[in-house]
Amino acid sequence: MTARPRILVGGLFHEGHSFSNLTTGWANLTVTRGAELAAVALNAGSILGGAVRALTKAGAEIVGAVSAAAPPGGPIVGDVFRALRDEVADAARATRPDGVFLELHGATAIEGLDDGEGDLLRAVRTAMPPGVPIATALDLHAHPTPAMLSAADVCIACKENPHSDYADAGAKAARMLLSLVAGRPRPVTTAVWMPLILGHRLETAGGPLAEVHAQRRSIEARTPDILDISIYNTTAYLDAAGAGQCVTVTTAGNIDTASAAATELAAALWDRRDAFEGTLTPLDDALSQAASASREGRPLVLGDHGDRVLAGTPGDSTLILRTVLTDWPQLRAAIPVTDPDAARAAAASGIGSVVRLSVGGRLSTDGRPVEADWRVVRHGNGRFVQQGPFHAGLPANLGETVVLETGNVTAIVTSLPGCTQDPEAFVSNGVDPSDYDIVVSKSGYHFRLSFAGVGPCMVVDTPGLSNYRPGLFGYRHRRPCYPEDRIDTPPLTVMHFGGQAATAAPQRVS
Repeated sequence: MTARPRILVGGLFHEGHSFSNLTTGWANLTVTRGAELAAVALNAGSILGGAVRALTKAGAEIVGAVSAAAPPGGPIVGDVFRALRDEVADAARATRPDGVFLELHGATAIEGLDDGEGDLLRAVRTAMPPGVPIATALDLHAHPTPAMLSAADVCIACKENPHSDYADAGAKAARMLLSLVAGRPRPVTTAVWMPLILGHRLETAGGPLAEVHAQRRSIEARTPDILDISIYNTTAYLDAAGAGQCVTVTTAGNIDTASAAATELAAALWDRRDAFEGTLTPLDDALSQAASASREGRPLVLGDHGDRVLAGTPGDSTLILRTVLTDWPQLRAAIPVTDPDAARAAAASGIGSVVRLSVGGRLSTDGRPVEADWRVVRHGNGRFVQQGPFHAGLPANLGETVVLETGNVTAIVTSLPGCTQDPEAFVSNGVDPSDYDIVVSKSGYHFRLSFAGVGPCMVVDTPGLSNYRPGLFGYRHRRPCYPEDRIDTPPLTVMHFGGQAATAAPQRVS
């Protein structure tokens, strides 16, 4: 290793929803570059944050390329993706670093492109001299592809959902990168894919995934050759060829050990395939609890499972809003809803005015707007810094935002689908969650991390583009897959990547 290795850092963080009728463009992306990128990451609760802190602690020189992040949503516009891809590759070509670290989600969707992250990693690989190592850490809901695993020397995932260990995953991948910069051989990664969709019960602290991860930890404890095991519960909302469940095992070169561990864990997932069925609380049951339970003045925080922006929906469902307004007038509720037209009209009407508006239900295919006389309480640009712990310290953007009131409901009406899993989305708009009986987050998992100190959290069984049921989506590329199709014996695809040659082709073994 050189006295002070130069590491280029950057990333593209976006989880794609192939069935959204929206696209992701520049307005949805938060972009940082150069020295600002490293400065923001240094204090962020993100994959890149963990990596930058680990690299800094090791004495590396951090060179910022570009980092672009957006809330999950529809496919990234092709020209936008190509501009970002080329900017990262050009930075790699121009700076000639000793190594590259990229923060990627791993399940992005790009207009007109099947494998965006694979394309990005190939472009970076091509831009550099042979042998310069590339490392990436991914969300565990990623779809790791052969192209990604071929181009990256290190490719691992976080292990927890909700993702409380993003920074840990970034730090681990960064340390593995530095070992390669120091001259250690490229590790070997064995990957096993199976055609399986998991739609519910995806928390890793309980249920079937807790059992599989306990098995993972047991294998790691008794097998010191293993450097990492990652279990990818690929999002159900990405329609991509080969997408399913994936297990990767990375070793210093022991292919037999890696293959045995990967196939054992793949079998464990398959054997539990019918345990991943929905067990969510009906909305009326949750509202009844809110009306009757003593919470010592704390709100009940509801995750709107069918309209999760953090799974890629537009965030414009009005089901909870309409139900609370119509059937539960005794409950004071704070509810976010995406509606750029309503936000624009209310802003033009002015703070303090009362305006007749239809709110929400415009962006989803089955939406129903709520028409009422709304009082305009607040108007802002929708920008805030997330308090975390998930993505702590990172900027977020709701677009032009207004706060409207009618009856017992306060609506935070945003122009962009946004990160309402963080209480700061409410507080930054003058809405104190503690003032309400019900607070709605467009999240199903991560809001529990940030709202735990605000009030008890509950996920409600609402319909929408993020409440998977067999037959909900017309998959064109992902099938055959279980449970969309009957598959009695799973065809497991096992491939090996890496070794001494940094661009070694994968080998199919079964």
